[in-house]
Amino acid sequence: MNRKKIEMLLGSLTMVVAFFSWLSVKSAIVVPDSSTWMVPMVLFSLYAVLICSDVILFRSVLALELVLIGSLLLSAVFAFHWIQFVAILLGAYFIFLSSRKIREDMDLNVKISIWKSLQVGKTYLLIALSLVIAAQYFFVMNSFDGEKKVPHFDVSFITKKVAIPFVSAINPQFAVLKDETLTVDQFILQSQQNALENVGMSEENEKILDENIPTNLTPLQKEDLKKQAIENFTGAQTQLLQKNQELILKNGRKQFSDQVGVTLTGSEKISDVFTGLVSSKIDDYFNPKVSGGEKSSVFPMILAAVLLLTIYPLGSILSIAWFLIVKLVIIALLKFKVMSVGVMTVSKETLE
Repeated sequence: MNRKKIEMLLGSLTMVVAFFSWLSVKSAIVVPDSSTWMVPMVLFSLYAVLICSDVILFRSVLALELVLIGSLLLSAVFAFHWIQFVAILLGAYFIFLSSRKIREDMDLNVKISIWKSLQVGKTYLLIALSLVIAAQYFFVMNSFDGEKKVPHFDVSFITKKVAIPFVSAINPQFAVLKDETLTVDQFILQSQQNALENVGMSEENEKILDENIPTNLTPLQKEDLKKQAIENFTGAQTQLLQKNQELILKNGRKQFSDQVGVTLTGSEKISDVFTGLVSSKIDDYFNPKVSGGEKSSVFPMILAAVLLLTIYPLGSILSIAWFLIVKLVIIALLKFKVMSVGVMTVSKETLE
């Protein structure tokens, strides 16, 4: 297979995968049971791998840029709006900038380093994809009249790293949420500590007991009687405390279950319950099932902004896998002699 055929194959694959990637964004909004965004994540990862492969393997800059902007323009098929074209042009600018940075770095390297060159253009690539995806999401949300499916945003990491420390700083009682081993029952008991402590006879009660012991008894009899009275008092208090603890746990579990919407046994981790509660509230807040004037048009904009801010850091993590796959593809092409590494002599100016 010659280089021209490789370029044609990559270009065709890029366009096909791009089409289904943009389709998946629409499907995540309008198709039931597709709101987890796992399919779009996989498709856009494959799309990003193909973009990086195109940038490295295409010889013609014009052919490369036609494929790149063509793949971005497919987004307009599912969100036809003039502002969407503005977003696509901005995305094209950043993706062209990314490709040029990568190719310039490869030209400047004495020895080919795929990973290093891709890292140079990573930021611009992520900005391009984030802009176009968020813009398409916004316009599909605005144009679709049926019941819309909001993407499920997994905010557990944000809740554990931001919300829990923030709540703990405001109310020290919630500092225990930082303990990821603490169960619901343990949290309930700790929060009701004042009601469950002070088991035993206080000094004041002990003094009253001393005053009511008959005076005609010997010191040893008085001591035995006092000891027996304290044991009886402590036993009764312990039983009362156990009943009180069971009642507190029962009511506490019920309150948490009502808040979360799931029956809790008490053995669940309180940090997971709190995180799930926050996630549930966010999903309820952003669920656009309400129609007409009851739902403000600002919500699609807010969701698009959240999506924009989510894609970039997520892409930064996923790019490790993307670049590794691209590197393995290049190694495979070299191994099977589809491509080869050439060596050239370069004249270079230096100051002497």
